[in-house]
Amino acid sequence: MIVRKVTVGFVIQTFDTDLPGFISQEFIAGDQCDYEDVNGETVDSSLLIVDGKEAYLPFNMVDPDNWRD
Repeated sequence: MIVRKVTVGFVIQTFDTDLPGFISQEFIAGDQCDYEDVNGETVDSSLLIVDGKEAYLPFNMVDPDNWRD
């Protein structure tokens, strides 16, 4: 079964008006997470428990090197 973990949070993007250009961005993850199947139906979060812990994948965001593309 495919399970989607939807995490509520914020994205902070920093823009330099002198360049001009974006210089960084970061994601601030909140505590609220919803779990759903590919149809958007709610599923139990225990489906992601592996070896007694919830499976975790870090939120790696890439800085915008080519922000104008």
